[in-house]
Amino acid sequence: MFRFKLPVLVLISTLLIAPLTMANCPPWTTEQAQQEISSLRERIADWDRSYHRDGNSAIADELYDQAREQLQTWRQCFMADHTAEPATTALKSAPGQLELPFSQTGLRKLSGSALKQWMHKRQDLWVQPKVDGVAVTLVYRNGQLTQMLSRGNGLAGQDWLTHATAIQAVPQQLATPYPTVTLQGELYLKQPQHIQQQDGGSDARSQVAGLLNRHRLNAAEGDRIGLFIWEWPDGPATMLERLQELQSLGFSDSSTYSRAVTTFNEAKHWRDHWYSSPLPFASDGVVIKQSQRQINHPRSAYPPFWAVALKYPLQQALTSVTNVTFNIGRSGRITPIAHLAAVSLDNKTIRKVSLGSLSRLQKLELNQGDHVAIALSGHAIPQLKEVVWRSPQRQMIAIPNAADYHTLSCWQVSAQCQQQFLARLTWLSDKTTLNLRGLGAQTWQTLIDAQHIERLTDWLALSATDLTSTPGFGKKRSAQIAELFAQAKTRPFKAWLRALGTPSFINSKPTDTWHSLSQLTAEQWQQQRYLSPRQTEQAVAFFQHSDVQKIAEQLQQYGIDGF
Repeated sequence: MFRFKLPVLVLISTLLIAPLTMANCPPWTTEQAQQEISSLRERIADWDRSYHRDGNSAIADELYDQAREQLQTWRQCFMADHTAEPATTALKSAPGQLELPFSQTGLRKLSGSALKQWMHKRQDLWVQPKVDGVAVTLVYRNGQLTQMLSRGNGLAGQDWLTHATAIQAVPQQLATPYPTVTLQGELYLKQPQHIQQQDGGSDARSQVAGLLNRHRLNAAEGDRIGLFIWEWPDGPATMLERLQELQSLGFSDSSTYSRAVTTFNEAKHWRDHWYSSPLPFASDGVVIKQSQRQINHPRSAYPPFWAVALKYPLQQALTSVTNVTFNIGRSGRITPIAHLAAVSLDNKTIRKVSLGSLSRLQKLELNQGDHVAIALSGHAIPQLKEVVWRSPQRQMIAIPNAADYHTLSCWQVSAQCQQQFLARLTWLSDKTTLNLRGLGAQTWQTLIDAQHIERLTDWLALSATDLTSTPGFGKKRSAQIAELFAQAKTRPFKAWLRALGTPSFINSKPTDTWHSLSQLTAEQWQQQRYLSPRQTEQAVAFFQHSDVQKIAEQLQQYGIDGF
């Protein structure tokens, strides 16, 4: 009963959606498209019911808007009648017993280029912050507040008059010569010094909606709510006159946060300014409106044509999962990577995002086709925030068995061990181990593909001649790499221990050799090296592992120090 976000209305304005090409449409059959459209429509209906009936915002506004736009795009792609549903159809879940004197439908949201065109045809324009709160209609008769109505479905709302006495920001009496004053505005959560760019929406709208959904408000709860008047449909003819009158009536925010603009750059300046400056409320963009309006139809299910919205840069973007792959590191840690339909955030194009761990993947129950919200952490690192809705055609993802990968797995090439084995080889090149400068994962993979390497230290046997026969290796490069391999044989025992992945808590002594360390018992590890029981278990397991012992034997054959 508090919100209505209209989808883009194709027949109203060609500014809102560029003509679709087949490239914009998913490669679905008619049956698949019907399933996806029905699934998203039902999800949006659930969100509407939760918001309008229960006063709970189950999804961030910007994600809700994107979901509605996605639905409209799919309708354009696959349905002959793809016009947007009017408010009366889209909001059957928003009950209201009292008719609104003037409708309160949402605004059309334009892109920058579309707004330029819209402004080019109009004069005497004003810009205001688009306050992120709960829409309300106030009706004063002979100066006395007689109605406070929720937005409801845009045409009829609920009676909130009993709440008005607890909300100090809503005056009960106006000193006005007008017999009837109808004001439309936003009840917002008071947040002094709120900076949208860094604080985000902070769930402000939901908190206000929750308060208004109660049977009664006490004075302390009501004092948390502010009021921003953004329209006076039966007021003076021009915006300047309305602002001056509102100021005299005590609604100072309206004039404080309204600016006359003539160009798109001016509108964008105020959008950027309010986005990054302290405000007393959360906001999600700006509203650009004509000074003089033509309210010929005070009750209409469609957005007004004299006002539009320009949103702030997205903090969350809606996209879909095209695949999930798994990176397996040297220690056996498995990191799932979600591959995404490309999406832009903060001028960055995001195509994949790390999920961190298998447990996170399993908690999300993520599968191919799911629709997810992406955000940037610290304006740099993409993060998958949540699954917004699940595709009816989602495909299950084959998840690696975590038990197969650990610190002692994958010492040789196999189909299952490709990633971890390659990570072990790459670690050998690190400057903190053998310092094989210029030898990266791609070179190691080439040597594996050429079947030069099966076990971790097979490369020590390769000569410049062997390397020259490898695809992509010329004589000069082969000689350089052979020289690096020769230098590796001269590296100290301590460097080789680190390169092999010896537990990091083991500090070797100058007198240590592989033989002396591998002969230590659990009791000796604890008494002589002061290891904890857990560390002792790891040390014994490493030095006694059969694959590690075979590698040590190879290193002994090559005359490596300490082996």
